[in-house]
Amino acid sequence: MEFRYKINSRLLLLLLLGAIMSCCSYLMFVYQPVQLIIKKVATLAPGSIFLKLWSEPPYDVFIDAFIFNVTNKDEFLAGKEKMKIEQVGPYVYQEGLQNKNATFNEDGTMTFEPRRFLTFRRDLSIGDPDQDFIISPNIPLLGITASLQDSSMFTNLAVAAISNGLNSQSFINITIAQYLWGYDDRLVTLAHKAIPSWINFDRFGILDRLMALDNASNVVTLNMKPELGLASPILTETERLAVYHIHRWNGSPGLKQWGYVETNGTVKENSRCNMVEGAFEGTVFPPNMKANTSVKLYRRAFCRPVPFVYKNKTVSRAGFTGLTYEVDNLFLATPEENPDNACYCVKGKCLPKGLGSLSPCYYDIPIAISQPHFLNSDPMLLEQVVGMNPKEELHQSSFILHPELGIALEANLRIQINLDMGQTKYNPRTKPFNGMVLPLFWLQLRLGEIPNGIYTLITLLFYVLPVIQEVLIYLLGLGGLALMSGSALFSLFFNKDEPNGRLSFRGDYSPIPIIPINSPYFKPELRILK
Repeated sequence: MEFRYKINSRLLLLLLLGAIMSCCSYLMFVYQPVQLIIKKVATLAPGSIFLKLWSEPPYDVFIDAFIFNVTNKDEFLAGKEKMKIEQVGPYVYQEGLQNKNATFNEDGTMTFEPRRFLTFRRDLSIGDPDQDFIISPNIPLLGITASLQDSSMFTNLAVAAISNGLNSQSFINITIAQYLWGYDDRLVTLAHKAIPSWINFDRFGILDRLMALDNASNVVTLNMKPELGLASPILTETERLAVYHIHRWNGSPGLKQWGYVETNGTVKENSRCNMVEGAFEGTVFPPNMKANTSVKLYRRAFCRPVPFVYKNKTVSRAGFTGLTYEVDNLFLATPEENPDNACYCVKGKCLPKGLGSLSPCYYDIPIAISQPHFLNSDPMLLEQVVGMNPKEELHQSSFILHPELGIALEANLRIQINLDMGQTKYNPRTKPFNGMVLPLFWLQLRLGEIPNGIYTLITLLFYVLPVIQEVLIYLLGLGGLALMSGSALFSLFFNKDEPNGRLSFRGDYSPIPIIPINSPYFKPELRILK
């Protein structure tokens, strides 16, 4: 028996294939598989590629240190001239970061411990910190004396007598390395031995103290599922719903040094001013963040969150489009200009515009932050010393964010450290500095070039795969329609039943041969017996 279905089977197969291709095109259009891949790959989740990259970020992060060197100490101490300073640097350190012991908790949070370490980069620095000297105000002497200005006369006289007995000088001549990482100072050694609960170090280095706080045993908890409603009602709705925001820092949603009170309810002392919850730790931001969203960054060394606002512009970095954020102009404004800064007034004393106190984080020594060269600060600060030259393009803090992935394409965070002297008492070695805000040094935290792994990931997820998906949707859709319509047309014009002209998918012969009874081939034994 001969079956002639070859042409018909192929038509049916092509028709079925076209239907499958059209369905695939429709499903890809509706469900967007690339977005599902992005959600799986580019999300902080157990076993994800993004988690591995976040655990030990491949970025090159550099800290550029610029130190202010005093050039006329004798004339200044004699009262003949204002203090003249010159900027020395940069001395560049590369920062390594490890986010250790990441644990995903049942309540929708993730807990981890950040660890940072610095390595000096001689090839990027202006000189050798072990060989280059500067003249600097004696920070231990000035800082300890300034911190005691509200203490009793007896305490101030005792400190003045001790500093005179130790022959502590108003200015010191030390290397950059000693200035940043520590040197032996007899006043610090004595204070450490006498009051170790206050001065818990025996060698003083200004960057060493900043890093010591940043590298303490910090345990950070991020909110991974904000839809569960864990966030504080003090936050805005946008802040509450932002994934990856800080939920707890060392077990607390607020900063106790700025008056936050641990409670299960609501108290007037707790406000947006002393909240760390809702800020970001800086390595990752929410994906697909709206362009007009403001964010806060928090590093413990800076003692408080730093607010950034979206600048209404997009820029291109390394071929990628990013959103630009700059530090809020009200970041260091007075409480009259920015009520959210009210909690940063120490003992009822609010600093001038452009200054923010760090004293509760640093042994109650009146350390204050500002933007470099007193950018956007009270003009009075610029008049106290000679050598400040604020420039927006050099001293403003900003970063560029990849909107879909939520990582920085470029970052420049710039902070200056100052000593607010106030009015010291009974010590002639500190009297010339009374009323001054002494600029000590400033730091620039910046990102190097985008690592190859991050570059490849962004390119693949947001530029290559979406194009492939779009092409496949059209190819499968058009191809499927072409196959189905082609099969129908072929059947219509080339495969007709000649006796009646009807469409047929059967072919030229009936699938079962019909043998007439009077045929010579008919045999009686083939008849069906009833």
